[in-house]
Amino acid sequence: MKILISLLVFFYSTAGFTQTAESVLKSLQNKFDSIQDLTADVAQKSNGKSSLTGKMYFKKDNNLRLEFGSQTIVADGTTSWNYNKKNKKVVISDYDEAGSGLLSINYLVYQYPSECDLSLSSDGGKQILNLKPKSKKNNLGEVKLYITKENLIDKAVISNPATGTMEVSFANYKLNQSLSDSKFSFIAPEGTTVVDLR
Repeated sequence: MKILISLLVFFYSTAGFTQTAESVLKSLQNKFDSIQDLTADVAQKSNGKSSLTGKMYFKKDNNLRLEFGSQTIVADGTTSWNYNKKNKKVVISDYDEAGSGLLSINYLVYQYPSECDLSLSSDGGKQILNLKPKSKKNNLGEVKLYITKENLIDKAVISNPATGTMEVSFANYKLNQSLSDSKFSFIAPEGTTVVDLR
């Protein structure tokens, strides 16, 4: 009888720790609910080849700044500025959360999962949240989110038959630093060619 009770206690205690894709997603969302702003180092690979490295700044809601060498992308949730320092050119457009794909934390963490079938896998001790679009019309593709023990995104990998595989890695997170709103607006330097698509 003691053995049976011990087995039942063991079963229920381990079953309580069994995570589902939905529970991992909820933990990820809860973590981002607690974050007002963040910075992280970002590295992007396309089809296995390194293409960009830089810095990301994020502030609720949909305020984003990416600095990749001579390219700076800034968004305030309404407008996006894509500035190329080398070419002295800025393209201004309406902000498109879905179109920002892997670089829109709100879309990736909150909206996109609701458009997908979720599953869970692991790699080297890291949990991977797999997002497979329910509709073939979705043009973002299949996404794998590698989740850290702190419930942050370590890496996001997107697979799309049309564009191949893109991987974005995040490192050196700094959370809740009270980033200034001015970080998420853009004034073109003098002599810049402005292309306004709004």
